[in-house]
Formats: sequence, structure tokens, C-alpha cells
Amino acid sequence: MALSRERVHAVSRTALAEVAELTGKDVEKVVALRRDGEVWVLDVEVVDLRRVPESTDFMATYRVHLDDADNVLELRRVRRYVRAWVGDDR
Repeated sequence: MALSRERVHAVSRTALAEVAELTGKDVEKVVALRRDGEVWVLDVEVVDLRRVPESTDFMATYRVHLDDADNVLELRRVRRYVRAWVGDDR
């Protein structure tokens, strides 16, 4: 089933707002989005701890699950790293 661009954007905006509100942290962007049955699953990149210089900020990826009414079903931190770190830990 194809998803409308408008709905994907709306779900992304909701996820960013909810993660910011629930964590009290600055969100940067949605880095992953998918449908898993009846649930939206998004990974949101967050500034976990600001440092100087900015390249040494601690970043985190939070995974948020939203239902079709944009209610948060689950939120958890799945990764933490230094902003300047380059690599793939998968």
C-alpha cells in the first residue's frame, strides 16, 4: 500500500514533537520511518548532551512507535554516540 507524502510528513512532524516533549531534548531529524502492521516506527536523532565544540556533542537515536491516531505507544533510546563519530555499528 502506497503512503501519501502528506501523511508521512505529518507522522514525522508528530514524532519529532513527541520525542522533544517527552525527553526534553533538542531533536534534529527523523532518520528512519516505516510501517509495521498498524504501527508507525520512526527513529529520531536527538542532541543528548551539548558540548563545545559541537562536533563532540553526544547524540542519541530514539525509536518511537505511533498508532494511526498519532498516539505514542512506545519510546526508547536505541543508540548513543558522539556527533563526529563516523561509522556504522550495525
